[in-house]
Amino acid sequence: MAGGRVALAAWTCPPFQVRNTGMPAGQFKNISGIETYHSYPPGSNTSTKAILFISNLSGISLLENRILADSIAANGYLAVMPDLFEGEAIDEDAGQDLTDWHARHPEEKIDRIINITIRYLREEVGAQRIGGVGYCFGGKYVPRFLSGGRGIDVGFIAHPSFLTETEIEGITNPISIAAGTLDEAFNMSSKVRAENILGSNNVTFQSNLYFAAPHGFAISVNQSNPQQAYVKEASFVQAVTWFNTWL
Repeated sequence: MAGGRVALAAWTCPPFQVRNTGMPAGQFKNISGIETYHSYPPGSNTSTKAILFISNLSGISLLENRILADSIAANGYLAVMPDLFEGEAIDEDAGQDLTDWHARHPEEKIDRIINITIRYLREEVGAQRIGGVGYCFGGKYVPRFLSGGRGIDVGFIAHPSFLTETEIEGITNPISIAAGTLDEAFNMSSKVRAENILGSNNVTFQSNLYFAAPHGFAISVNQSNPQQAYVKEASFVQAVTWFNTWL
């Protein structure tokens, strides 16, 4: 991002309320060559509990992602969102052919960026506990780091894309899942299969199914549509309540 920063804004967000408009309140920092958005809890620039925000394909450039990170921070957590795509974030609604893009951003490359960010949070920030939120594309990667020793202690994912049953099998730490009835990437059958796997493995989990919620319902919605406004707010409450309990 040009200049590496956005303007800081003085604001507070009532508990459990997700912001949808306004200027981002955080700032960008370069962490081991990775442009990383930081949003801090009110009145503090540190936190022993951090939330690693693993974004959708639109990445740190999407205003809604940064404001969503700010909303998490307003509830008492340091929220950190790395640029997973090295400046090559894409518009999820553009219908692009992603074959070449995925070849440039394979799993091992994304895993490396997440590992660097987790190490930064542990060693430089001093976070004692790390939660992970994953939206769409990010909903695949939070589970990958929810196995013992991989770095994320508690996770929340909404409308995940490309998530495999093998990755669900690897989860050992608590996870909360938000799914929508209109999401083709992670439908009701996917949700039930995930619940069966987690239950069989005795993993602490919780899941919600939101009626008439399409893919992306937890990030970008039409605020004039009461149903869409509700599912974004409700899934945010789901995430914060989960972290308040388990993180």
